[in-house]
Amino acid sequence: MDYLATIKRGWQLTWNNKFLWVLGFLAALGSGSGFSNSNYSANSGNTGAMAEWMTPERIAAMTAGLAAFTCIAFIVGIILWLVSLSARGGLIAGVAQLERGTAAPTVGSAFRLGWRRIGRLVGMTLLLYIVPVILFIVIMVGFLGAAGGLAYFSNSANDPTAMMAGLGGMALVFMCLLCVLIPFAIALSLVYAFAFRGIVLRDMGVMDSIRHGWQVVRKNLGEILLLGLAFFLIGIIILVVTAAIIAPIALLVGVPMVALMESNATFLQGLLAVLGLVLGLIVFALVSAITTAWQSATFTLAYMQWTGKDVLVEK
Repeated sequence: MDYLATIKRGWQLTWNNKFLWVLGFLAALGSGSGFSNSNYSANSGNTGAMAEWMTPERIAAMTAGLAAFTCIAFIVGIILWLVSLSARGGLIAGVAQLERGTAAPTVGSAFRLGWRRIGRLVGMTLLLYIVPVILFIVIMVGFLGAAGGLAYFSNSANDPTAMMAGLGGMALVFMCLLCVLIPFAIALSLVYAFAFRGIVLRDMGVMDSIRHGWQVVRKNLGEILLLGLAFFLIGIIILVVTAAIIAPIALLVGVPMVALMESNATFLQGLLAVLGLVLGLIVFALVSAITTAWQSATFTLAYMQWTGKDVLVEK
């Protein structure tokens, strides 16, 4: 495979068809989510006041609010995940249409092509990733259970040295198991990428797409890894350039933020902080969208070279 020509063609399709940027943004939007929590501590001087404030009614209200927030966050996360899967499917289908010249796709038409296969995409994703998730949970539960048991018996025997030695040994075993699990997860991610394309471009079922993804990886592993390495290096370059762009924006935000924390900021400084933050988010989102679309387009072109261009492309 001509790597340079494939990467260049992927970039041309991405740059000349801006609707792919929108799909790239949507695909990146639901690819992961994080939740943060905050902790506080009460010293002995305010324990009584805290106890008076934490009445049963307030505890019930806080519990209900936390439960509602958790449910809403879960629902939003599921929606973003489904949007991400559909957008990734639309990216793949749109690039195939452009490459074959069978249609002039738009954001809506490409997204609908991904959405039509959302059931199989969800099933394939869950089926592939349920195994490493279960293994990770089993490893974690086993480690925590063994650590708890060791701590209990060591405390009973009043031998902290033995407990530390045992914990060290279990930590080593835990790390070794993770070292086995990580390559397994990476292999699954490679199969997943091409099973995804098997569903979108060849209208395969869940099990057939997984077998198809494994065959593509097995036959083209070297070229897949080299193409992945190329994008890894490209990603580093993009990261450096993005950091160079965002650094002045961060300075624009940072100086007013310091003034805001000291409560002596002017309205103009506050406005600059907000505008800088918004500008930084826009730059990050734009770079992420273009990079996601470019990488997806390139791997789709490579997939069509490895498996043949007789793909099923709907209009």
